[in-house]
Amino acid sequence: MKVLWILDFLPPVFARRLGVAVQASGSWVGSLQAALPKEGLDLVLCSFSPQISAPCRDTIDGATYLGLPAADRPALEKALAEERPDLVQLFGTENDHALWVLEAFDPNKVLVYIQGLAGPCGEHMADGLPPRFLRRQPLKEALAKRTGGLTVRGHCQRFLARGEKERAVLAKARHILGRTPWDRDYCARWAPGAAYHHLPEIMRPVFYAGGWRRENAQPHRLFVSQGNVPLKGLHRAIEALPALAARWPDAQLFVAGWPPPDKGPLLRPFVHWLAEYPGYLDALARRLGVADRIHYTGVLNAGEMRQQFLLAETYLLCSSIENSPNSLGEAMLTGVPCAAAAVGGVPGMMSEAEGALFEPAPGPLAQAVAALWADPAAADEKAAAARKRALATHDPAAVAGALLALYRRLGPGG
Repeated sequence: MKVLWILDFLPPVFARRLGVAVQASGSWVGSLQAALPKEGLDLVLCSFSPQISAPCRDTIDGATYLGLPAADRPALEKALAEERPDLVQLFGTENDHALWVLEAFDPNKVLVYIQGLAGPCGEHMADGLPPRFLRRQPLKEALAKRTGGLTVRGHCQRFLARGEKERAVLAKARHILGRTPWDRDYCARWAPGAAYHHLPEIMRPVFYAGGWRRENAQPHRLFVSQGNVPLKGLHRAIEALPALAARWPDAQLFVAGWPPPDKGPLLRPFVHWLAEYPGYLDALARRLGVADRIHYTGVLNAGEMRQQFLLAETYLLCSSIENSPNSLGEAMLTGVPCAAAAVGGVPGMMSEAEGALFEPAPGPLAQAVAALWADPAAADEKAAAARKRALATHDPAAVAGALLALYRRLGPGG
């Protein structure tokens, strides 16, 4: 059986072969590919990427890789005609090429794989921020684009525009692969004619070994795995820090990613104005007196991310909306106690018996973390239950087996 995967990024092995920069995204795709059998399945990975100027093709470790320019519909149609796949699996719903696939190929033979849901992300991008961030700022928006950045309003507009494309894709979909009750309900609204198939993700291999031990963790150390985009809600964690520090003076917050830019006191107001969200975070931390408690780790690979989980007393997910965040799945697998905003698909991944869930606001966040810190034994019990669930949910053999069964059912003779 021949299956063509449509991706919106270059797999690392293909990027290295082409001599272009390797992106940090898409680890779940590589994990799924590794779990599928190499016999009886002819897998072709077709990537749309702005890093590619002309269609290209290569074979690496028995798999075929195609690269297509980001806005080249004729190249996609040519690839579909030449490859003649039995099935197409479309990863992501918010790009132009997602709709092209469903228009150029039999939609009954296309599996639309939900990665995130762009529309809700746009709707919740600015949650918890002052209303001024959603006002038009023509000069700042123009300068931000020239420097490769976006204002908070720019982030909102980008995701809302992608959400419109996403809904057009869902309207044409006939088979959807999702992971949570939340994305199932969303698809039922916008894709009422599609069959919904549940398929969890496979996490990066290093996290399955677990390894978190309280005696090896730093007391009252929080870890947030992403904070550069407003949607991830780092502002809530910063606003909650004073309450936690008042009870636990050694409380510290570690954040994966780069710190807000700082050019010194003289230029700081301008930098804060231009780098809007990072500048807001920096000013907020300084105003609340917790700037010295916040530590940025830089961008982390899988091994470095695991090390941060092992060092933390608590992993914190403070997002405004999520579907099935990989960072939460990886934290659960590692065994670190977790506190997470009860938004989107998160309650479908982790229950109150497996971690601390809270409404997305600073007060409830601080209360959830405090509950874990005040009762370490109960926190460890929750973490053990979360790891047990994550091992079952993200079991590579089970996920690969479920997908293969679906391929057989929808493919030739199915």
